[in-house]
Parts: sequence; C-alpha cells; structure tokens
Amino acid sequence: MTENTDSKRYRVLLAEDHALLRQSLKAYLETQGLCQVIGEAQDGREAMRLYGELKPDIVLMDLSMPGVDGMVAVKAIKRDFPEARIIALTAHRSEDYLHAALDSGVDGYVVKAASAEDLLTAIRAVCRGEAYVSPEVSATLINGYLRSSRPERTSPLDGLTARERHILQMVLQGFKNKEIAEKLFLSTRTVEKHRANFMKKLDLHNLHQVRTFVKMSGVELESES
Repeated sequence: MTENTDSKRYRVLLAEDHALLRQSLKAYLETQGLCQVIGEAQDGREAMRLYGELKPDIVLMDLSMPGVDGMVAVKAIKRDFPEARIIALTAHRSEDYLHAALDSGVDGYVVKAASAEDLLTAIRAVCRGEAYVSPEVSATLINGYLRSSRPERTSPLDGLTARERHILQMVLQGFKNKEIAEKLFLSTRTVEKHRANFMKKLDLHNLHQVRTFVKMSGVELESES
C-alpha cells in the first residue's frame, strides 16, 4: 500500500461512464488513504452538476463519455469555476487529442494504461497546483512543442520558378543567353526575361553576386526534368 504523507485526504469527484472501472478506481483510491471519493458521475452533464454542488478538491474526468463528453464538461467547469483542478483520464495517446485536452483546460492528463502509482502521482501534483502528464505521452507533448517552435528551413531560392532555377544553373555553368536559348528552344529575349526575373527576386545585380549568393546559401540547383 502507498503511504499517504499528505496532511489531508483529497475530496474527489470521479466521472467515468463504465461502472466497473469507476468502482475499481474508487476502491483503489480510498484504500491508499490519499483520497475520499465524494461524488460519482456517469457523464459530463452529471459531472458539471455535481461539481457545483460538491466543490471537490479534484476531478478525475473520463474524456470519452456518452451525451455531454468529458472535454465539454471540462470547459464548462473551468469557465464557471476557474479554480477547479481536473485530471483527464483517457485511453487516447495521440498528439492531437492530447493538445485538445490541454486546450480544454485540464490540469493533468493520465492514460488509462498507466500504472496506479502514476495516477496517485498525478493527483498529488495537480493538488499542489502543478501540471501533470503521464510519462507515456510526455514525449508526444515535447515533440509536438519542438515541431511547432522550430521554424522550417526554407531555401532562399524557393521563390524562383523551375524555369528560372534552370536558367540560373546554366548561367552559373558559364552559358551565355544565346546558348541557353538554343539549348532550351527559347528565344534569347525569353531567356533575358527569366534572367532579369531571378535577379530581381534575389535582389542581385551582377553574376559575381549571384555566384556568391548561391554559394553562401548552400543550395544545390537542379535542372528541370
């Protein structure tokens, strides 16, 4: 058994539509001596009503329930009672679902496959005013944050059309406008127009600047297919 070193038992509202799981959770929590389950809800609407009546220290909220689901209930409770502390209980581990739950206002996120000790850790953390996410999904959260905060690397030449890139490549290889026109079956005037376009887009004014720019950008130009 886990020894409760907290100074009080946390008053818990348990919202879970599966009766067997709800009863098992209640029995486990009360056996550990950490919590007292003061209310049980079978759906989100009942959880919203019971929160207003009971003002528990913490809510364990299943996010997938019939009728008013847990996500909706979390938003409603947080809107009316900003001080509410809510831990999501869910089988979902996807990044999108995790972010949606956090956006709804949950303070903790525990997957149902987690260990019982993980749930107790979550309860202690959230009741101290901390956020908590199960280790099983914390990597998902971190990776999602890194992807969103890390700017995508783009080539400085991405603004050029395929034809402009091709002509730029040929210019760098030493071909004159007339030679490029003959090889690409274009008029010399058309080649000159494409050349003027990529020079303007890159804000360059002579061939030396073009060579320096491409070298500094580290981009390899590819010919049109």
